[in-house]
Order: sequence, then structure tokens, then C-alpha cells
Amino acid sequence: MQCQEIKVERPWPPNQVKAHRFVVYDVFEPPDVGFDQHIIRVVGRVEKPLEIPLKELASKYPCIDLVAPFHCVTGWSVEKVVWRGVQVKALLEEARPYGPYALAWGIDGYSASLPIEALREESTIIAWAMNGEPLPKKHGAPARLVVPTRYAWKSVKYFGALEVVDDPVPGYWEMSGYSLNADPWREERFDFGQPQMRGRRVTF
Repeated sequence: MQCQEIKVERPWPPNQVKAHRFVVYDVFEPPDVGFDQHIIRVVGRVEKPLEIPLKELASKYPCIDLVAPFHCVTGWSVEKVVWRGVQVKALLEEARPYGPYALAWGIDGYSASLPIEALREESTIIAWAMNGEPLPKKHGAPARLVVPTRYAWKSVKYFGALEVVDDPVPGYWEMSGYSLNADPWREERFDFGQPQMRGRRVTF
């Protein structure tokens, strides 16, 4: 399949160290849902709620090969990751959101707060492949929200839904003080305090 390539090429964010591999975090137990059974939803403050099977997204929507760095709030970055998926803005154009913010939900119960403007960016996608292979479970299969202009906790694994809201609603990490906006180039790591990352961590 031929996909449009989009590259994120920006100066390196402050105080990020280049890493050769990912450190993989899971807050909750990874769910076991197959590609063919998975549904992506856009709900909340929208004119037209959506429920689209992932296999339909992959077969009927224009695909994107996104080449981008991956910046973790803890200070490490992987310089180049290739994701394949569909732009979130295509779904937002169908759903026509009223609200300026959204909660991105994983089907494991994890959530992250994002401004709609970040979700409309050309480089924000729902990915089902990574580095030329089907998305591995440890990286969020069957689908991952990828938002390369924000710290990586906003790139929700096991992605299942966008819930559009009128006001910013803290997700899992934001409730502990992590930034609502999370721009790496502004070094927006925390809105208050110096919270510690908690949860299950696997390194490989």
C-alpha cells in the first residue's frame, strides 16, 4: 500500500537525551483485543458521533507514513520512529467537534488530555503499524494514538476513543500534575509539583 509520508523535523527539545531503544510503560494490564474486532469512537461534544472499525480505517481512509521522534517526559527520546496510520483530523472533519479539548481513551482505562488543535495537526495519527511491522502489543496494539508534538504519555496505547469536551479534563497523568498541554519544545512537563511516574515498567 502506498501511503503519504509526513516527517516531523524540528530542533531537538531541551533536556532530552537520545536513546537507542524504548522504555515501555503500562499503567494497567494490557488488553487483548484483535485488529479485526477493534472499534475507534469519537464521542462527546460532536455533531456526529463516530464508531468506525479499525479494519475500515485501515482499508478505506488515506494512510500516512509518519516519520517522527518520540519524546518521553522522563527525558529520553527515540530519534526516528516510522508509524503507519490515518490522520485524526480526517475523523474530526466527519465528527465536527464543538468542544476545544478532548480526552483520549485507551481500552484499558488509561486516558490523556489534549487540545483539539493538537489532534488536528498533520502529524497526529491513529497508528496500526510501526517500523514496517504490525504494531506490537507492547507499543499499544491494535491501535495507538500518536501525537509527536507532545510528550509521549499523550500518545495513548490501546487507543479506543476520543471524548470531546468543553473544558480541559485531566487524564491519568494530568491528575497527578503532568502538563495538560505537554509541549516538549516549551518543556511543559508538569503543571504543578514534581510527580513521580508510577505503574508497571518494562524495558527493552
